Amino acid sequence: MNLERLKNSLQTRERRILELPEFRRAAVLVPVVLEPEPHLILTVRTAHLPTHKGQISFPGGSLHDLETPVEAALREAQEEIGMDSDSVNVLGMLDDVWTPQGFHVTPVLGLLEQPAPLEADVNEVARILHVPIKELRNLEPRYEARTLPPNAKLPNDPRAYRARANEVLHYDWRGFDIWGMTAWVISDTLELV
Repeated sequence: MNLERLKNSLQTRERRILELPEFRRAAVLVPVVLEPEPHLILTVRTAHLPTHKGQISFPGGSLHDLETPVEAALREAQEEIGMDSDSVNVLGMLDDVWTPQGFHVTPVLGLLEQPAPLEADVNEVARILHVPIKELRNLEPRYEARTLPPNAKLPNDPRAYRARANEVLHYDWRGFDIWGMTAWVISDTLELV
């Protein structure tokens, strides 16, 4: 992984910023661990959470009052998996994404040389996954048609329609189905790294 090329790619690209005032603001940290093999850190959410139960996600959550996406992503990574925010080299933000549950999410890309041992908060995280970037690159993502529930929120911002609302992206990795917003963020990340 070429760190300078990655930084340059983030600085020279035009980031898609969405205006979705009717959606709840959130942020996720996209932790890229550089050694020994570059990989992403993902979580499996517990089955008792109010939203996205049992799904695979990046550490993250809703923004608190006056909190920036970077601050929220780092705070949530600390709370969910015990990641020390001082160990994260924040490179920038990826394209905003949204979920039909009404979340407007800003992914924050952060690099770690080698994180200290992580510990899942059992109230939120059932498991921590270390997903090699090389393996993700070798996967063929798949699209699946979906029917949105009647209470789904759809954004008014035309920039939000990177994919049609009736399709969902999936990465099938080692028996795990990584899908939806997390899969889109992975796709964006793979384009950069």
